[in-house]
Amino acid sequence: MAHKRASIGNLLETSQLMFQNARDDEEINTLLAPFKVTEQQFDFGLSLCRKAFKLESLQIKLHGQQFRSRKKFDKLFNEFNETYQMHLKFLRISFEKDKEKLKELSAFGKRSRSIADWIKQAFSFYQTTVVDEEAMTALDNFGITAEMFQQNEGKIKEVDDAFRTHKIKLGAAQNAVEERNAVFKELDTFAKHFRAICRTALKAHPQLLEKLGIKVYSKGYKKRKRKKDKNQPPTTNSAEQSAPNTAESV
Repeated sequence: MAHKRASIGNLLETSQLMFQNARDDEEINTLLAPFKVTEQQFDFGLSLCRKAFKLESLQIKLHGQQFRSRKKFDKLFNEFNETYQMHLKFLRISFEKDKEKLKELSAFGKRSRSIADWIKQAFSFYQTTVVDEEAMTALDNFGITAEMFQQNEGKIKEVDDAFRTHKIKLGAAQNAVEERNAVFKELDTFAKHFRAICRTALKAHPQLLEKLGIKVYSKGYKKRKRKKDKNQPPTTNSAEQSAPNTAESV
């Protein structure tokens, strides 16, 4: 069950108001009593509100952490990849007629679309090439030294660490969303049930319904349907849009 940010805020606000005012108003208490509404139900509803608010705050915090970790990974990846692609290019030029040699040095073929596998390919490329005298001699013709190779081998470790950190942060954020959604679903169901009881119990007291934040419509009122603007472009669900895998363009 997905919740938009606006609906989350509205559900929390209306539910908090309804349970709080219902609990604190003696007249409302008396009118709800025949429907077996007790103080425990008020407190349960309020406890759900507190729990939902806490989980929403946690989800926002964890989402920010995973966003920043992804941003850090992308920066390190792009900085490393620029040099990595140059090294690959010159090595392929040097051994363009020797596919077996390129395979031996993990330089043959396209790079993996999986970031984890792409990192493994990069590790293998630098570890095998830097100790291959023939390969390093060929790269020296392009001004690429063993020291430069070792420096970039250290950078791929930074990329790997950043990717692992991002995966952990992403998993935590996703778990927080699932936990939050479960509580909001419970709150939404309980609030709807409670609101229905209030509408029946307080039917003759519209001012009390309004005190609970429950809309009261006059007899014969019909809700108008909102007209669609034919010139308005269709909206897109941001949750359905996924950022391209950084490694896919490699």
